[in-house]
Amino acid sequence: MKYITIVISLMIVGCTTNATTDQPKLAKGTVVKYENTQTGINSIISKKALNSYKKEYLSASGHKAFAQSLSGVWSWRSNRTTAEHAKTSALVVCQRSNIKNEELYPCKIINVDGVWVNQ
Repeated sequence: MKYITIVISLMIVGCTTNATTDQPKLAKGTVVKYENTQTGINSIISKKALNSYKKEYLSASGHKAFAQSLSGVWSWRSNRTTAEHAKTSALVVCQRSNIKNEELYPCKIINVDGVWVNQ
């Protein structure tokens, strides 16, 4: 029984050691900025946003725009008179919800009238 306990302990310590050595060493206080390299529908970063996009945004009428921040905040607006109005409306709502993260992860328009915007 002692040998089993020792072997298991060594395995756990070994796993912990390997996990930490694979991570890059960062200076204390370093901020690692998340980047989203996905495009199109795959660029939507939360399940809730994706569900809203599929179930509501796509079928919405008039000019529409979908905005999101890499912090996870998102917004969309539809039934606007112009595409510019839709983009401005979506950005304003997204930015209001993203105040704490707007500097590091600003809200960006990712879709206008069903067309993906280059990100």
